[in-house]
Amino acid sequence: MPTVFPMRCCQPPKRNWACLTVSQGAIMNVREFVIPGSLREARMVLKKLGEKGMAVAGATALHFYGSMEKTAVDITRLGLSGIKKKGGFFEIGATTTLAGLMKYKGAGWVLNRVAGRVSTQQVRNISTVGGNIVRVFPWADLPVALLALDASFLVEGNKPWTIDADGFFKTQPANLFKTGDLLTKITAPALKKGQGFGYRKENRVNAAFSMMTAAAVVTVKGGKIRAVRLAAGAGIPFPRRLTNVEAALIGQPADIGEVGAAVAEGIRGISWKGKEGMSDEYAAQLARVTVADVLIEALQQAKGEGV
Repeated sequence: MPTVFPMRCCQPPKRNWACLTVSQGAIMNVREFVIPGSLREARMVLKKLGEKGMAVAGATALHFYGSMEKTAVDITRLGLSGIKKKGGFFEIGATTTLAGLMKYKGAGWVLNRVAGRVSTQQVRNISTVGGNIVRVFPWADLPVALLALDASFLVEGNKPWTIDADGFFKTQPANLFKTGDLLTKITAPALKKGQGFGYRKENRVNAAFSMMTAAAVVTVKGGKIRAVRLAAGAGIPFPRRLTNVEAALIGQPADIGEVGAAVAEGIRGISWKGKEGMSDEYAAQLARVTVADVLIEALQQAKGEGV
């Protein structure tokens, strides 16, 4: 049986960790806190609760959800944390913390570079990979990198099912889940010889939300660009691949001089949105620079020039 802790609704001026006030004054009211002992039990509880239940791990984003009454189902004790390399891929448990991504070391591992730019160390110590990608906010960092890496995602449902990054981030990922489904594992490829990874996050101060994020994986062989996966976020409402830029670069010489024109033409027509005082025109220019930077970084690494 799961352990259930009833929570009292918080009433000002008393403080209760389970009730988080958002900027609009709405309150996230966690009525009960359930600790299941197994993945099967967690799924059963969530199915029984329906819309009243919410799977939580780090719980760092609850204050963005507005005024809701929920029963929190803690999934941190289900054995879903940790990273291991299997063949040419890294398998990442969904409740692995961002600090865990930072600390892990392995040939071809790049997500430490992404995790290290997310918020503060205090947040990274408890915020999880799954929580950062199941419900995607406009400023989210990991979705952009996982799109570029062509990651895949294992979901435990009535039957386990796997989906690639393009499918997972085609819409808000939570919309793909049926009641009781839980993301359990993310699989990301290890970079090989001839491949490079570029990543940039532009923000005004170190712990702030991103104003523009971009990531790229480039494969070079025989002096030419053989494959490109390029993604951007924050300056657009939802993370996406920049397929026009990818297509313009594939088959071209692996020369950084090719990048600028491909980017300028490839992102034409995308509605970049300014924030934090930026105009839309400034956001478009920031996108051109940031996207070009990640491609140059990836190209240099793929050619063995180092980053």
